[in-house]
Amino acid sequence: MTQPTTQLPRAPRARVITGTEAEQELHAMGLSPSSLTRPCVEGLQSAVAGYSPFEPAISFGFSIWSKIVGALRKQLDKEGWKHHDIANAPRSVSPDGTMAIAAVGGDSQTAHADGDPRNARTKGPRFANEVENNAVKSGAPRYTQCRLDLGAGDEDTAFANLQTWILLYFWDRTRNELRLELSLPIDCDKGFVTQWETRFILPVQDLSGHTDLSSDDDVRPYAATQDVDFEITAIS
Repeated sequence: MTQPTTQLPRAPRARVITGTEAEQELHAMGLSPSSLTRPCVEGLQSAVAGYSPFEPAISFGFSIWSKIVGALRKQLDKEGWKHHDIANAPRSVSPDGTMAIAAVGGDSQTAHADGDPRNARTKGPRFANEVENNAVKSGAPRYTQCRLDLGAGDEDTAFANLQTWILLYFWDRTRNELRLELSLPIDCDKGFVTQWETRFILPVQDLSGHTDLSSDDDVRPYAATQDVDFEITAIS
């Protein structure tokens, strides 16, 4: 007789915060919507301005991610945050040293209040450990465990207790807009976020006023979704 398949309960839905409430709570965290959205638009515009169809397909997505990370960290540094490369992964750390922000490309569900977004590309062990640290602090129920044991001394202990938020961004070329949310991941599977505790939906950025960001048929659609998060592993 065939045994019935055991299914795990669905993970609880995230707390989704929008509008004035999101602005107020972000302010309490030392942030404002514009300090997160404006650098992302600037970074995207910079990447598009430097785009060449003769470059490798993956280089455009890397450039978008790199320019967004650079613009975001520059802006947050002005506001008292400090940029760090934690295990070679770029983060901005709050003035009180309790939280970090990482810019990550998201999928088409990004910034939809009723959506279930995730990162567009798989992440590695450092990211998994950050998510696990978030989960420990959260105490919310989960049904998987994403932590990977890197071994003694491999994890940067100076940042082990940080709460790491993800600034998800998605360039919707059809609607010519950039959608963003600042969200707290507390579970992941195979490098993809599967559960969020809190999601701050940020204002949609209309790109129609940016001539360099108009849809271009020469830009390969999949290229804009690429991003990375550098990790170096020693091979013995």
